[in-house]
Amino acid sequence: MFHNRPFFAAVALGLSLALAVPGTAAAAAPTASIRAPQETVTVTVTALNVRSAPSLQGTILGRLTGGTTVTTSGKSDDGQWWQISYQGQTAWIFAEYATVGGTYTPDDASTGQGASVTAPVVVSVPALNVRAAPGLNGQIIGLLSGGTAVQPLGRAGDGLWFQIAYLGQTAYIYAPFTSAGGSAGAPAPGPAPAPAPAPAPAPAPGRFAGFELGGHINSTNFLGQMRDIGMTWVKYQVVMDGGAPDLGGLIGAVHGAGMKILIGAIGNRGRANDANYHKDFARMVASLAAQGADAIEVWNEPNLDREYGGSGNGKVNPENYANMLREAYGAIKSVNKNTLVISGAPAPTGYYGGGCSDAGCDDAPFVQRLAATGAAAWMDCAGAHHNGTMVGPDQRTGAPVGSADHHQWYFWGTLDTVYNAFGGKVPVCWTELGYVTGEGIGPLPGGFSWGGSITLANQAGWLARAAELSRASGKVRLMIIWNIDFRQWNDDPQAGFSIFRPNGSCPACGALKAVMGR
Repeated sequence: MFHNRPFFAAVALGLSLALAVPGTAAAAAPTASIRAPQETVTVTVTALNVRSAPSLQGTILGRLTGGTTVTTSGKSDDGQWWQISYQGQTAWIFAEYATVGGTYTPDDASTGQGASVTAPVVVSVPALNVRAAPGLNGQIIGLLSGGTAVQPLGRAGDGLWFQIAYLGQTAYIYAPFTSAGGSAGAPAPGPAPAPAPAPAPAPAPGRFAGFELGGHINSTNFLGQMRDIGMTWVKYQVVMDGGAPDLGGLIGAVHGAGMKILIGAIGNRGRANDANYHKDFARMVASLAAQGADAIEVWNEPNLDREYGGSGNGKVNPENYANMLREAYGAIKSVNKNTLVISGAPAPTGYYGGGCSDAGCDDAPFVQRLAATGAAAWMDCAGAHHNGTMVGPDQRTGAPVGSADHHQWYFWGTLDTVYNAFGGKVPVCWTELGYVTGEGIGPLPGGFSWGGSITLANQAGWLARAAELSRASGKVRLMIIWNIDFRQWNDDPQAGFSIFRPNGSCPACGALKAVMGR
């Protein structure tokens, strides 16, 4: 569903005051540690990116070739980046690939490998893509979860990729997202080998390992508590027209709290089906990627007329949206290949009788037609919503409504509708998952009366169970809870979905924390 979410007022004020994080200093540009002495280091890989900041989100200013020596002027506080002077400006290089006394061994062009790597490494991020080829264009064939030990067989041509054995085939992982350690000889883990291919196999469960939890924020007041629960992602939604807003302060605050940020990006709804506008919108989302967005959801519920064309003027068309997604994906990846692209989650609905027209589409035919365009190639994750139900995530039938047989009421029905449409080629990202309750606030408005029996205890238990099922499914990469701290209470009772209630309590926090192992 669409919510009239207020644009974060602090953005207009330069995010100067509202972004103070409890227990965390306001985010500032990283600085070199004064404890780090000057060192002369040697680049030990074929090519090493020089960045504007000590982060993979830093703009690439240039490259140093293998064997280049450079004098450092300091080191980042986390010890992972050298500060250097590059073409007259302060810049940063990844310390693991520029070492004191290091040597450079040219790659073997015939194999794409450099010197053999004997020490095992450990995945140092929550989830790491396994690719069929070295590079961000390599097909994703699986995921390794954080803490997984793996034995590299060598380095790929640019030195930034480890070659590994994965489910009986040669594969590659991004080396900067690993650290030294693990058990020697540890095999590259993964899901159990898939059964022998059938003419039309169903998507294999367990294909995607790794799962993260986050929440949709209205303010940054609860970032510390979100981290304590086990959340690593924040979602924030913007509506853009004419240009992207400056979200540098917000993004900096989220990163400063040790979290990642997903921006839900919406443009001019009246021009949503205009192919020329798709290019303008692509430039705007590229600007968000350049500002440091870790993920971008391309539009919101594009199967509804009010979102795609405007209420009463719908221009809904899955193939047209596929063009928007393709333009956005290319623009985002050209700026920051590490930014995840999530397709706009459709509204789960059977309102259109299983059909699809300009006036709107049921979500099942919408995602099926979208998948038929080859759109899986233009996303890292398929967006999905599940926030309009009165039953828990374990229930598969029997919702107390006339259309009880429709999947929109059920966690598994909605998940499988989206996941299966793309043949299991991409994981699902829940970009809104929540349960409304008026307990402690007041009666729900008429349009949400279906949720009148939901209690705070239901909300807490169902959210925790949804996270547990999502993680175990092997189909879900990310679950964003709708919502963290919205206070609107009218015909669109956003406060009823919030886990941090208006009185400051969080009945769901304990259950979520237990599920996330915190």
